[in-house]
Amino acid sequence: MTLEQIDRALSRLQAAGVASPEADAWHLLSFATGISRGELHAQTIAGRLELSDEVLDRFEEAVSRREQREPLWHITGLAPFLNLELSVGPGVFTPRPETELLAEQARTELELMPPRDGVIQVVDLCAGSGAIGLAIAHASPHAQVLAVEVSPEASDYLRSNVARLAPESVEILIGDVTDALGVRGEGSVDLVVSNPPYLVEGVDELDAETRESDPDIALFADQRGLAVIDTVIAVSSTLLRDGGVVLIEHGIDHAAEVREMLGGSGFARVETMTDLLGRPRFTRAERARR
Repeated sequence: MTLEQIDRALSRLQAAGVASPEADAWHLLSFATGISRGELHAQTIAGRLELSDEVLDRFEEAVSRREQREPLWHITGLAPFLNLELSVGPGVFTPRPETELLAEQARTELELMPPRDGVIQVVDLCAGSGAIGLAIAHASPHAQVLAVEVSPEASDYLRSNVARLAPESVEILIGDVTDALGVRGEGSVDLVVSNPPYLVEGVDELDAETRESDPDIALFADQRGLAVIDTVIAVSSTLLRDGGVVLIEHGIDHAAEVREMLGGSGFARVETMTDLLGRPRFTRAERARR
């Protein structure tokens, strides 16, 4: 394969309106070959990259699918999240870079929490693929994570990711956010983290790939996008020990309302944090003493 062939694939993706055609072309070639992007670059530049007809056919098929605006990570079957690769596909929300900031903040919180009986109890509400909970489990040897997800389709990916990445430290609960109350007792949890649905259907604008590929249950919520957040706050208020921390991702226009909801539900030290573009994206709070 030559650089000209890569350029042709890049041009096709660019013409199709793909936002990052060059990166996607190399990702797809890496997927087709099973070779890392760095090694592909080196071999291609040196003129040493020789591919079988089978691999070239796989690459062509992948490029054609991406031309049709099928999500990149649905084609490869794996999406990067911090230092993990997560199984994703139709029926589960693909984690976004802004949620990596939420996971990093959660990992920072755990570093400041002394284990109780050798364990730090974490609950990941609206877990989806398991991205946040698995990132936490990988960062802390003391973390025991309960990952709660209601969607049967998303739960298939959650089970696969947990079995592959952290079977000993992540427990799965298939059910509604409130079902966590039947598994973890009042005041038993150190950290609750959640990336719930918070968009308003018909109001929030979505790019074509999100609209066509991410499940509605992971995107939209009633009450101007606050319905699930309201439930997450109520459940967190019961689950968390005094001084325990909740971290919630939300819409950029929800920050003030989420802070008010937390303050009215027994939380203190409420603080909104920003995403990579400086937008108010998630809010942290501590459970006040009962």
